[in-house]
Amino acid sequence: MIIGATATLFNNLPGLFITDGGFDLPNVANFLNKIITPIQPILLQLVFVTINILALLVALLNGYNLGKINAQKVSSVTPLVTSILSGVSLLCFIDFAKLSKNFDYPSYILGSPSLFAGIIISILSVELYTFLIKKNFTIKMPNGVPPMISAAFTSIIPVTVVIIVFSVFGQGFEGFDFLTIFNKLFAYLVVGGSSWITQFFAFLLDRLLWFVGLHGSNIVSSVMNPIWTTQVTDNIAAFNAHQPIPYMFTEQWMNNYVRVSLFPVALLCTISKVKRFNVLGKLSLPGTIFNIAEPIMYGLPVVLNPIMFVPWVLGFAATFLFNVVLSLIGLTPPMVAMTVWTMPAPLAAFIGSGFKFGALAISLLNFVLIFFIFYPFFKVLEKQELANELKTKE
Repeated sequence: MIIGATATLFNNLPGLFITDGGFDLPNVANFLNKIITPIQPILLQLVFVTINILALLVALLNGYNLGKINAQKVSSVTPLVTSILSGVSLLCFIDFAKLSKNFDYPSYILGSPSLFAGIIISILSVELYTFLIKKNFTIKMPNGVPPMISAAFTSIIPVTVVIIVFSVFGQGFEGFDFLTIFNKLFAYLVVGGSSWITQFFAFLLDRLLWFVGLHGSNIVSSVMNPIWTTQVTDNIAAFNAHQPIPYMFTEQWMNNYVRVSLFPVALLCTISKVKRFNVLGKLSLPGTIFNIAEPIMYGLPVVLNPIMFVPWVLGFAATFLFNVVLSLIGLTPPMVAMTVWTMPAPLAAFIGSGFKFGALAISLLNFVLIFFIFYPFFKVLEKQELANELKTKE
């Protein structure tokens, strides 16, 4: 996805300097166009083979990992077979007569619009395959046959049954396009999950889980990832097509504007009079620049620290709502690309927004906001630590 998003950014780079809506530097725009136009087919191909087949890739990976789980229960189940079977099962729902050479019928059907369908279809195909294996709907080979050959014959009947069943449901009913129906149903889930209210509660849960020592980001993303992935890929596609960006409150919006990093807290530690805090700040400051927060979370600590509850949970919640207001009044540029999670938030906001300096400024503003939210509570914690140091010396 990062490869496809980066290719999209490069493809649209001249638009940053055009007269209408850009920096009004037409000579720069023309110069970039001369460079990018010859390599545009390559850039578009990078999008087609990444973002535009995302649902297929998810089906393959989902099928492989589910196959590994089922293999622990039924030894004859092979993850490689379940992976391929999941991909083929999704393709059973594709009308290849309408599929264009760029895999974008309609609106890149193998991409994010079919993401939820890819997950569901891969699960159903693997479970049906596992059920048939478990019930011995297989061809049994003599004991002397090599294991690889025997495994291939074991899979023939279950795989055949699954592909026939999914082909019947995929294209066997005239006038019914089940994949389109799936996608329309799950589109309501994406729209519902994309509102700032839904995102706020997901973010609040993230902060609460982190506070009790659990990796809130991983836990929440396990539920929200399909929605977030659909949002950002739809934004990338709209940006590439020079259309209005459909989603503002994406995971990237949250990461680059709200979550930013604990760099302000590490900075507070480096200027602290408490020796332990000072050492912790110097050690953690480089990591927090690149969004690695664990040294502060468990070293300060923030986790299970009642003094830090207000800035960590309520303070970040207030930061979230502040950014919602900025977005609703049109000051915040939406995110139209993905960046690696270790990229500093202001730089990620600048690149992810399609090189908008407003995004960079708002991200930096949130660093300052978080600094002042944590400051009074950090001072209380510092006062307690200084008192403890005096008692230790006595």
